[in-house]
Formats: sequence, structure tokens, C-alpha cells
Amino acid sequence: MTRFLDKLLQLSMVFCMAMMVIVVTWQVISRYALGDPSQWSEEVARMLLIWVGLLGGVYAYREKAHLGLDLLFQKVGPVGQKRLNTITDLCCGSFALAVLVIGGGALVQLTWELGQTTAALGIPMAWVYTVLPISGALIFYYSMVSLLSGREGESA
Repeated sequence: MTRFLDKLLQLSMVFCMAMMVIVVTWQVISRYALGDPSQWSEEVARMLLIWVGLLGGVYAYREKAHLGLDLLFQKVGPVGQKRLNTITDLCCGSFALAVLVIGGGALVQLTWELGQTTAALGIPMAWVYTVLPISGALIFYYSMVSLLSGREGESA
């Protein structure tokens, strides 16, 4: 399951980045070469950037590539490092569950009920915000994998 999610996450980020390159390229061409800027491309690029940013955060967490201070980590021995990893995974998992899954889910529900749509395309904002609970659930899952494996998130 973990390897499947890893691959799906990677493919999703590649797809979003490729689409963003295509959309921004079209925006530049339509603005400067055609003299008639596209109405929808800026909005789509912004949505894709939101998705890439949050999914990229999940990927960075999975790979233990987030920026962090490791002064304390370097000062303690192997037992202390294992404890710090446990504390970190618990904090990250709790934060992801509370803020991204529960809070993000509430935001998606609220924008869906209010019928908020994007300005240019009329797409429901709930679709844009859906990345919040998705990324939160993935971070929570990866933090639990890391906790249960005890090997810094190696696949279970």
C-alpha cells in the first residue's frame, strides 16, 4: 500500500507540474505573441501551484527532506534520536490530522455548501481545497508508517 501511495504521489506531482508548465507557456504565448492574454490560464496555474505545493510537502515529509534544526538530534545518542523521531512523527501526524484533515475537510464542506466558485472558470472552490484533507491524510499515514516501522518511514 505504501509503495502504491508513493508512486501515486510522485505521478500526481509530475502531472501537476507538467500541466503548470503547459498552462504558463500558453499564458506567455497568448499575452506576448498573440496580444490577447488568456482569461483562464492564470487561475489554472494558481490552482496547480497550490496542489503541487501541498503534495510536495507530503513528499518532502515522506522523504525526511523538510528543513529542520538537527542540533539536538546530533547531540543525543541513538536512543535519543529514536525518541526524537517518535515525538516528531506524533507531532506531525497530530498536526496533519487536526489542521489539514479536519480543518481542511471543514473548509471543503463550507465552500461546497456556500457554492463558491472560481472567478474565471466557475469551478467549485471545494475542488481546489480538496488537496488539504488529501495531503493531511497522506502525512498522517506516512507518520504512522514511520512510527510503526521505527526505521524513519521506510515502507511497510
